[in-house]
Amino acid sequence: MLADRPPFEDLYREFLGRIYAYVRAQVATSADAEDITAQVFMNAYQAYGRFEVRNTTPAAWLFRIARNATLDHFRAHGRRERLRRTIEHQPMSEEDPAGMAEERIQYKALLQHVAKLPERQREAISLRHSGLSFEEVGVLMTCSEDAAKMLYHRALKALRESVKEQMA
Repeated sequence: MLADRPPFEDLYREFLGRIYAYVRAQVATSADAEDITAQVFMNAYQAYGRFEVRNTTPAAWLFRIARNATLDHFRAHGRRERLRRTIEHQPMSEEDPAGMAEERIQYKALLQHVAKLPERQREAISLRHSGLSFEEVGVLMTCSEDAAKMLYHRALKALRESVKEQMA
């Protein structure tokens, strides 16, 4: 029903940043992330007439489109890119230069640990940290909410163990 759906412009404003962040975490360059994000919203706009709120949440629907667009990008550009993470994608810091440098070192090390995780665990972390609920993560990954939680928590446990081993 058309009345149940928010205007597409509202979805665009609400989810643009989250979709971009999700895609940016997956690809090597911000230019690729911008292109893929634009493609996501073009695809979503074209499909919006078929979107039904009762079948899924707007967030899950948009993130499914984003996931598919990202996978299409990898198919077109090769899977090697998925493992290449650049320093360009780092959290911003207002700290002094020494603090910023330490943050970058820690961030790069964390990305290296994340890259070693199995693909489904990496994806669970990326989707969850994009602001999706475990239910929405499960829908996107075609598993139950409980399975999504388990994937996420196993990924965190593996990250903790990997970091602990490196520090030992």
